[in-house]
Amino acid sequence: MIRISLRSFWDHKRRLISTIVAIVLGVAFMAGTFVLTDTLDKVFDDLFAEVSDKIDTQVQGEVLFSDPFGGDQRALLDAGLVETVAAVDGVAGIAPAVGTIGFGSTNRILDADGKAIGASQGPPTLIESWTTDPDLTAYVVADGRGPVADDELALNVAAIEEGGFALGDRVTMVNQFGREEFTLVGAVTFGSAKSSAGATSVELTLAQAQRLAGTDGKVQQILARAADGIDEAELTRRIAAVLPPNAEAITGTEAGAQLSKSVQSGFSFFKVILSVFGGVALLVGIFVISNTFSILVAQRTRELALLRAIGASRSQVLRSVLFEATFVGLLAAGLGLVAGVGLAKGVTAVLDATGADLPTTTLQVRSSTVIAALVIGLVVTLVAALIPAIRATRVPPIAALREVAIDRSNASKVRIGLGVTVALLGAVFLSAAWTDGSSDALPTVGMGAILLIVGAILSGPVLSGPSVLALGAPLPKLNGVTGKLASQNAARSPKRTSATASALIIGVALVGFITVFAASATSSVTSEVERGFKGDFVIQSTAGAFGPPSGFPGAVADTAAAVDGVEVVVPLGFGRGEFTYPDGKKATQFLTSVEPAGLDQVLEPRMTDGSMTDLRDDGIVVDKELAEAHDVRIGDSIAVTVAGGEAFELTVQAISDDRSLLGWFTVTRETYKAAVPELLDVQVFGKIAPGANLPTVISGLETALQDTPSIEVLDRDGFIGALASQITSFVTFIYGLLILSILIALIGIANTLSLSINERTRELGLLRAVGMHRAQLRATVRWEAVLISVLGTLVGLSLGLVISWALIEALSSQGLTVFTMPIGALAVITVLAALFGTAASILPARRAARLNILEAISYE
Repeated sequence: MIRISLRSFWDHKRRLISTIVAIVLGVAFMAGTFVLTDTLDKVFDDLFAEVSDKIDTQVQGEVLFSDPFGGDQRALLDAGLVETVAAVDGVAGIAPAVGTIGFGSTNRILDADGKAIGASQGPPTLIESWTTDPDLTAYVVADGRGPVADDELALNVAAIEEGGFALGDRVTMVNQFGREEFTLVGAVTFGSAKSSAGATSVELTLAQAQRLAGTDGKVQQILARAADGIDEAELTRRIAAVLPPNAEAITGTEAGAQLSKSVQSGFSFFKVILSVFGGVALLVGIFVISNTFSILVAQRTRELALLRAIGASRSQVLRSVLFEATFVGLLAAGLGLVAGVGLAKGVTAVLDATGADLPTTTLQVRSSTVIAALVIGLVVTLVAALIPAIRATRVPPIAALREVAIDRSNASKVRIGLGVTVALLGAVFLSAAWTDGSSDALPTVGMGAILLIVGAILSGPVLSGPSVLALGAPLPKLNGVTGKLASQNAARSPKRTSATASALIIGVALVGFITVFAASATSSVTSEVERGFKGDFVIQSTAGAFGPPSGFPGAVADTAAAVDGVEVVVPLGFGRGEFTYPDGKKATQFLTSVEPAGLDQVLEPRMTDGSMTDLRDDGIVVDKELAEAHDVRIGDSIAVTVAGGEAFELTVQAISDDRSLLGWFTVTRETYKAAVPELLDVQVFGKIAPGANLPTVISGLETALQDTPSIEVLDRDGFIGALASQITSFVTFIYGLLILSILIALIGIANTLSLSINERTRELGLLRAVGMHRAQLRATVRWEAVLISVLGTLVGLSLGLVISWALIEALSSQGLTVFTMPIGALAVITVLAALFGTAASILPARRAARLNILEAISYE
């Protein structure tokens, strides 16, 4: 039976190409994700292990709260603790450390042309205190020296090369205090790398780093190295014994692992993205594989019946088909592994090209990755081939006497009942978007979306026949008998048509969902800006509202207020903190800061209780959804802890219902300024004076702010356009990843048509014998492909519309208030699907037209 299976594989090798391609593409994404992750882990583990070898103990503050966006926020350490640690027996060297991160327009280094080094949405700028002890720093002086005076700095080699600097040059930095100049005295590397994962490293004296980080003379870490004869564990134990309760000591090895994990988390989105879309590709591939094996089994009915007739048992037939599937799965998984390594290589090249300069290392192809790739490919293939294999065991020996073997099986009542039940259950889950009324319904809505798609696919065989006939009804008038044959061919094998369309349904449902979601998000943004924004202009980072936390100096608002024609400016900032509700529960959320004076002239937020004019420096505004969840009322107290360790209590003075404008919590700018280490704004809303000319004012603002990099001044239309542009960029990126699933689905269509042509060889030969031209035969095959493509597209778009409608409704509290159906875009998707279906049919149609009439008629 093994020899028979191998020969069967060889005889059908061309027909199994699409199956192999489907597995290869899906496994490549998965394997590439593993290789990329392992490689990045290896890079940073090695790098920080090398760095931590120099440090025996690291003293750091206790964790105040865990921030999912910025890591653990820790308490600051009193400067006097440095001397306490230095006095511990066995400490041979010590170094206090302070640093801050710059995004957007703050803490940025300018090149000779006044442009900020690095991309506004790329790796950040690291402002760090220079460690004079070379045995306690990750940086190595490549040229010059470290800073010793407060007007000196050192830069990493990559930043010096990008900025075109030389030692001795005056270097300009933009920070929260404005523009400041320093003398470049040193060039450093991070270990052996020119940069730390593409970041710009700025080394300053401890006093300057403390000033820019806003630590008020405190330090963030204390690094220590041990005297000869004392290991890191012993030194850490001794130092821990003298620390106050709000500080902890960890070994250098633990510090290196902690830092490596923090940096690696910045690259985790690659793993998530590639894994998700690799999973989608494999899911679509399952339908292609299952359909391929179903048709192959149907075509080999006579062969399998003969095997049964000469004594082969059902288990032998089952093992034969599964062995063939195993061979295909292992072969494709091996090819997918190779392709995955190439994908990982390409991603690392992209990282290098975008400025994320990584230390060089060989790609890490671990045994676990090889095993995972082979197992994934094998399991997916076996799962997809299992039902066709079981069906093969049910072929009776008498079937060997039939002239042709065509899969005429219809959908079972059990499957239809199950499909309807699952779809109805999905609809019930989706209804939570309307009945729950909050973003907490998102998990339920997501489960409903999955169930709805699964239910539609399970119900496909009973619906595909009538649907194809309905879609093909106009074809006889357009294309005569060829159109009629095309619709009848697709309708008479509903399971095959449904399985083929199902692969396309998943991809198109995601495309349709993203298309509708993007259009709705754009409409919602436009609606919210038109409703809530009463001003004339906005100043913001070029990274936009959806980029990293990109702030700019608070002086920007003051500069803007002084421009002729500007009547009102209202700065808005964002931070993060831990909030303790009256019920004792805690949560880490964003904190918005505003200037209440003049707010009503530029913004009109919706309020549930109270008014923004009620907000004072001792108060806080809470979002309605959070207030309801924790039974918060006006007059209650909420404890707030922010980065740096500042803790205070604020009184709830209003309840808002406008998260898109005010976020979860809102305080005055003075409260925010007193609490956080450094004041940064992310937007400034403004209004011009009566009679002033808006273009003239905007030009004046741009001139006044030209010394601040990476910010832009936008009017109302420009603000809306910038938000829409960011949504479009994100959607384009998602489209690029979804192309893979669409490609696999189209390969499945081509494969199904090719196999069905082989199945209908004798029928096609008879059609040619009674006078059908080759062009007519090609048209028949093409129209069949178009019908299947349009069917899958229409069902997929319908599912995408329903799912996006539910999701928009569930996110209404987040500012997505308008559901928009982009008719033009959806029509384009439908037309493209028909065109792609036609393209997928070219080779099968050509092959059908080239059949030899006599050989086709005699084909069995």
